[in-house]
Formats: sequence, structure tokens, C-alpha cells
Amino acid sequence: MSVYKVSAALDVPRRTLRDWMAQRHEILAYDGNLKNMKLEPGGRYEDFPDPPGLIEFINHVRDNERALTTTHLILWIKANQREWLTNYLATQQQRTSYDSLLRLLQRLCDRHGFSRQRPTKNKVKQADLADVQSEFAAEFHREYIAYGKDCVYNVNETGIYYDMPPRYIWAGEAETRKSPAVRSIRLA
Repeated sequence: MSVYKVSAALDVPRRTLRDWMAQRHEILAYDGNLKNMKLEPGGRYEDFPDPPGLIEFINHVRDNERALTTTHLILWIKANQREWLTNYLATQQQRTSYDSLLRLLQRLCDRHGFSRQRPTKNKVKQADLADVQSEFAAEFHREYIAYGKDCVYNVNETGIYYDMPPRYIWAGEAETRKSPAVRSIRLA
């Protein structure tokens, strides 16, 4: 490719490209911080070998309304990425290797939109919520049958967790805001 085409494709001035070409050996031999703040996607490269697989596991556990802790993530890694885990623990200091693994997983969860939360004891099972929702829907439709669909708005619907003994759990972005399970409003 010519310098003109590369310049147009990268949206970088041609003089900058020529400077990069002249300094390519120094640039490629750079041994400093690999954090990249200027180009997409930005940030350090992912240390973990299979983030999509781990995120899929996290979402699967949470879809089943189970408590998800960092210990569960470590068990998944032991089952699916054992070689990486042994290499990672071998490169860390022995007395701090477990803590560094926990921090790595906490940062991975944070980067992918999960937040650490404390579960509470006063949660209701999903089956009970479904019963309450169907009763409420039947009562609502009986009471407001005279109003058209364009006058009734369903504001929010959020999953609720129950029976969670762990101290902290991982929750997605939508669950971090406090909101009621189902709330409907009637416009007068």
C-alpha cells in the first residue's frame, strides 16, 4: 500500500507515517509500559486467555439466579484454563499469588460491566414474584380496562436475587441501580 492510502485509511498525516517508518526499529524495540491510551480499544492487553468464555459463564450463572463469587470464577478457570492458571501462579510470588489472581478477576469483571455488591436477606424467589406479577397484571387490567394501551406505560422490570450467603457478588450494570421489580403508571 502506498503512503497516501495508509494515511487516508488511518487518518494520520503522511509526515507522521514517514517519521514512524524512519523510527520503526526504536518503536518496535520499545520495552516500556504497554498501556495504550490513544488507539482503540485502549488500555493494557488482556492477561486472561479467554475473556468471552468467562463472561459467558458469568452471564449463565447470573441468568440462573445463582450467587456468583470470585471463587466461582477461579473454579471455572481451574476447569477450563488450568494450564494458564498454573503458569500465572508460577510467575507470581508464592505468598501473594492468590491475592493477585483475585485482583485480576475483579478488574476483569469491572472492565466488563459487573459490579461487586452485598446480597441482602430479604429477597423473594422468582416463582413468587411471577405469581405476584400475574395477580397484579390481572387486577390492573380489570381496574384500568377503560384506558387505551397508549395511556399505560411499563416503566421498569428488574431481576431480583434471593438466598445468597456470600459476602459479595458480581452484578451487571443494570442491576446496580435500585429500582422496583415492576411499576406501571397511568396517565390521566
